[in-house]
Amino acid sequence: MSMIAIVSPGFPDVAGGVTDHTGRLMRHWREDGGVVQVLGSVGELPDDVAARWELDGVGAVLIQYVPFLYARRGLSPYPRWLARAARARGMRVTVFVHEPWVPRTRLPWLILSPLQRRQLRRLIAASDAVATPVPAWAQMLGPQTKIVRVGSTLGEAPGRLPGREALEGPVVFSPFAAGLRWDWVTQAVSRIGADPPLVVIGADADGMRRHSATRRWVTAEWDCRGRLSASDVMALLNRARVVLAPYLDGITGRRTSAAASLSTGAKLISSTGHLFDEYFSQSPISLAGDAEEFARNAAEAWTSAQTDAECSARRTWYDTHLDPRALDAQLLELVLGGASA
Repeated sequence: MSMIAIVSPGFPDVAGGVTDHTGRLMRHWREDGGVVQVLGSVGELPDDVAARWELDGVGAVLIQYVPFLYARRGLSPYPRWLARAARARGMRVTVFVHEPWVPRTRLPWLILSPLQRRQLRRLIAASDAVATPVPAWAQMLGPQTKIVRVGSTLGEAPGRLPGREALEGPVVFSPFAAGLRWDWVTQAVSRIGADPPLVVIGADADGMRRHSATRRWVTAEWDCRGRLSASDVMALLNRARVVLAPYLDGITGRRTSAAASLSTGAKLISSTGHLFDEYFSQSPISLAGDAEEFARNAAEAWTSAQTDAECSARRTWYDTHLDPRALDAQLLELVLGGASA
């Protein structure tokens, strides 16, 4: 296997779903006998990067793509220039689209969205293959796009111990993930009526009060656990009775947070949306179509007993359909140009 280069700006220091995905790919691909290096900065000229890769024996390149990884406004020709430079030296280039472009839901985005769309299409045209975890995005990117889902990026879930003390409130993990419906969450929290009303993993109370997405919702009664290591996050999710995650579709941070919760066997309360992946329609996830149904499903899940058999069934579904090693092997085949990718 030739050396693989992964382009992942901010790796390894910037926390996030893309960074975690890159770390998991490195681990699994190296365990499978590959040699992997990561470009975590966009400060080096693309031609210089490609020349160095050529000397190192790089034969395939994976570009992790979210527009805002490469520039503040999500507008940067760097990935396309890098793809062209790498292909000019005989390297195969694959783009993994975690998020394609901003939706036209705010005034500045009416301008940014079409510019980012054109930018991504030019990058795809300069590459050999493209993958995304969201079928709705694949339809927008073209028939050549392959679906490769992500699953949890936080490591294997610990085994649930019989009689282990459960958390006393419902859980939200990754509270700042874009698009998380906090109006839905707070309606469900009110319906459940636990004490504490909510356990938040991924931010402390001060951070919640400062952040534009959460400051109008957070209360002093919430149990905000702050940013934790992956192992500590998984240990807490392993004790969750109910995890509130409206809209598991969308960007990587929200999808992987939901997947991490599901991998522990916790009851996951989510919803459908314009990016919903029908692959999950037969999953053990409780899916709602509106805020009222979401709150009702959450309250019913909270009051119903959590049996070992139900927990095991949820974990089994996850292991069967979202096994991280299998997903990473699927992406590796595409990156290397496998015929069945």
